[in-house]
Amino acid sequence: MKIIKGNARWAKVFEPDTRYVPEGEYSIQVTLPEAEATEVCEQFNSMIEAKRAEAVKDNPKLTNVLSTHQPFEMDTDEAGTPTGDIVFKAKMKARVKSKDGKVYEQKPMVVDAKKTPLDGSTLIGNGSVVKIAVEPFAYMMPATKTVGVTLRLKAVQVIDIVEYGNNAASIFEEEDGFVTAAVQKDDALDVFGGDADAEGDF
Repeated sequence: MKIIKGNARWAKVFEPDTRYVPEGEYSIQVTLPEAEATEVCEQFNSMIEAKRAEAVKDNPKLTNVLSTHQPFEMDTDEAGTPTGDIVFKAKMKARVKSKDGKVYEQKPMVVDAKKTPLDGSTLIGNGSVVKIAVEPFAYMMPATKTVGVTLRLKAVQVIDIVEYGNNAASIFEEEDGFVTAAVQKDDALDVFGGDADAEGDF
């Protein structure tokens, strides 16, 4: 399991998107400065190279024909100019079929800075500071002769939220007083640890 902390983009973690994936798909992108992303990028690239070496060992004819696919890319602005950030893309299928044909539904756990589960009443807008827990999975696709790594989304922790489509609350300052009742915590979720500001794996 890897944890990546950065700014959220295009978060679809409460309701699955079915426009391009019939079974539904949860997804989120996280951006962070290239200098901060270097280590984790190298780790994912090492996984890709190991998978490539394995594929070539099994079939030497693939030596010069395999292409690679990374789970990250350089971020660019509307003009196509690099911003200096790296974008990591993670996703989870809403429904998966087991080998025996049974269909299971799944969704990522989404919590706030204190690990209280969120119910989706407040959507996560672009620029929110989040941590994502992902499971890197190395693969080889014979049909496209591609080796790569995909990031399987497991959980999202919202550290500082920018509400999607609603900036009205920004005219107020925080005050002592009424705080909405918290949803019951799930003590089983320990992937983010106890300190929301602690440095974790990228």
